[in-house]
Amino acid sequence: MRRSLLLLLFTFSIGSLLGQSVIISGQAADYAGKILIFYTFPEPISHIQKRLAETKIGSDGSFNLTFVTNQPVEIYTDLEKFRGTMVVEPGTHYQISLPAYSPRTVQESASPYFEPALYWLGIKGVKASDLNSRIRAFLTDYNKELYTHTLDIYQRKSVDTLKSILNRLEKAYPSEGENYLTTLKAYSYGELEFSTNQSDKDRIIQKYFARKEVSLTHPAYQHLFNLLFTDYLNYKAQDIRQKGFIAQALRGNFSGFVNQLITSGFRRDIAELVAVKSFYDGYYSNKLDKKSMLKGLNEAADSSIYLPLKQTLPDIIKKITSLQEGGMAPALSLKNQAGTTTLLRSKGKFIYLAFFRSDSKSCRSELDSLVSIEKKLNTILSIVPVSMDQNFEDAIKFWKGKKYPWELSGASNLEKVRADFLIKSLPAFYLISPEQKFLLSPALPPSHNFEAVFLKIYREHRFRSK
Repeated sequence: MRRSLLLLLFTFSIGSLLGQSVIISGQAADYAGKILIFYTFPEPISHIQKRLAETKIGSDGSFNLTFVTNQPVEIYTDLEKFRGTMVVEPGTHYQISLPAYSPRTVQESASPYFEPALYWLGIKGVKASDLNSRIRAFLTDYNKELYTHTLDIYQRKSVDTLKSILNRLEKAYPSEGENYLTTLKAYSYGELEFSTNQSDKDRIIQKYFARKEVSLTHPAYQHLFNLLFTDYLNYKAQDIRQKGFIAQALRGNFSGFVNQLITSGFRRDIAELVAVKSFYDGYYSNKLDKKSMLKGLNEAADSSIYLPLKQTLPDIIKKITSLQEGGMAPALSLKNQAGTTTLLRSKGKFIYLAFFRSDSKSCRSELDSLVSIEKKLNTILSIVPVSMDQNFEDAIKFWKGKKYPWELSGASNLEKVRADFLIKSLPAFYLISPEQKFLLSPALPPSHNFEAVFLKIYREHRFRSK
């Protein structure tokens, strides 16, 4: 009996560690035939999406997908004008409803600044006591307090107003052993506290991060972490007492940076997270040496002992290096009008990738500009137009009307292509060498003197190859 009990406990503990299935299903007739993808953000540094599951919605609007998690996690799905969201718990089946299908306008699709509106997904049979209901109720109340007391919080920095808000919210939403909601409240309160006392950043850091357990995937934790630690090296450089600490960081010395933070009272896991965040921000700052910052990230990948961070570091480094000129271009899976899928290959020529949408005037104009370039350079340059239309049939119809000289291709996986090439707006262009390496990332559009720039690169490439 005792042996059976021990085996059951062992099995349960292993299951808890590895995670349990989450099932999401529903009906959405106006999304029939579209791909539904759920993802999360596993760390607060690079904002890289971690894909959890995807499915094609059936012709009758039905969908069903499954993934595994070992903790409650907020998940997202992009639905054109909306970003659907909900919090899922391990071992739970959710029947959800999607918002009415509302495609982005051409202007919204082309804009790098467009952000879909956050939409809490409806859950069939949800009760007021369920986690999603309590989260939504708290956030609604919290945002109402921010709106009502904007002047007192952000301009007058009223500590009395802050205390009043926190007391009321805590009475309305007492902690009941629910870790996810407790963390949401704690770091939402921390954001309010920082808003009323930004001059005392170090105290806020010590209170909410230095000795606290890391909640790496929690959105509230991630948001306050970024408020406090973005451009952290520059913040610390203003303190002459931190001269040695900054010197370690500027050389890309990950271990030295982490040890300095531990000496000042940080736990090892948060010290590693802050160091990686600092190197990542430093790389993109245009003020610090990129090689040193990348050295720090590579050292972190080798020597980090905080496993959740260590697991994400290859993706963080890849995001930095993958689109560098001279780096290998990501594998690109394309489909043609017949439905055949192939990988992009140079076939000995340079490749000019042109990502477009058929309903965009600027995309159409640039495609027209490519015709004359193709006539002059077709022996050395392959022009590869890639449709980013949600419905590939729209691009096919447009193509037939234009009679362009190139074969039309469509991205086999739109979201993956957007992520791999960091496409924020369309049209987008890239020049790739015969060795499948980036030469221009991104490249100039054809209407912006691309031809002259390419010919210069071509001559230099030929000279180096001899």
